[in-house]
Amino acid sequence: MKPQKDIYGVELLPFYPTQYKLVKSGCLVEVYKFGKDIFLGQKIIKNKEETIKPKITLDPEETLKSSARRAKRMIKRLIYANSFNWLKVNNSPYLPITITLTFAENIQDLKIANYEFTKFIRRLNYETNKIEKKDLKQSNLKYLAVFELQRRGAIHYHCIFFNMPYINKIYDRLADIWGQGMINVGGKKKGLSKIKDQTKLRKIIDYFIKYIQKSIFENSFPNKKKYITSKGLLKPREQYFKEVISLITNKIPGSSLIFNYDGEQKWKNGTAPENYLKWMNYWQYDLSALPDISKAVDEILDDFS
Repeated sequence: MKPQKDIYGVELLPFYPTQYKLVKSGCLVEVYKFGKDIFLGQKIIKNKEETIKPKITLDPEETLKSSARRAKRMIKRLIYANSFNWLKVNNSPYLPITITLTFAENIQDLKIANYEFTKFIRRLNYETNKIEKKDLKQSNLKYLAVFELQRRGAIHYHCIFFNMPYINKIYDRLADIWGQGMINVGGKKKGLSKIKDQTKLRKIIDYFIKYIQKSIFENSFPNKKKYITSKGLLKPREQYFKEVISLITNKIPGSSLIFNYDGEQKWKNGTAPENYLKWMNYWQYDLSALPDISKAVDEILDDFS
């Protein structure tokens, strides 16, 4: 199979070794460089396509840590990818809003709790569709929710909605729609507080990650996914081709760097944790104040999608 070239002249190979990865989630851009190659695509072996995946064996404690890291990364990326990116009819963005749902009864069965949560979402979709004059049976609400156990053992949910319209008397209305106990909207205080900027958004992400980590390390409901999402959420965008990543990083100013980790240097110093990739360097950029650059990065990713 001959390699193809795209409009930038970058060769697109059917089986591609790389040490680079880029993930864009809304305004958040993450760049990785690994100490060993990872492999993309499919390798042709005796006329059979075999996808190459590294085999990793972890002890139970490391498995929990790995599960926590994956869940935390995905929650962060999904919240960044969907916040301020769902638009109203007038093209202004919805402001994300958080809601906590608590059961009055001491419900500890996750299957029962999730059933009630699903019914709540169905009723809330009906209510918001009525407000926005949409098809009443459609599932238009976009959300992410995590669950945890209270001290008494009861399950409750922490939710973030990305396209919730204005609801008159929202506390009373949501309490009726939930119908299972207490609700909290926008924070601990009664006053409604929507997420209006990236600073508040980062605090919300830390809040959700805390409950995910707590749930995983307490090993509550093992082998169960610790968060729930609606269908149709905007997904993080990934790119692995070194040349494409170079095109993107050359457009991103150094002033937007908010965090970096030099795993290569730690490996050279003998202080890096063991990793089958040997080491990892990591850069995190915030483009929330640079919408034109964020758009330019999206356009490059479109060209290589």
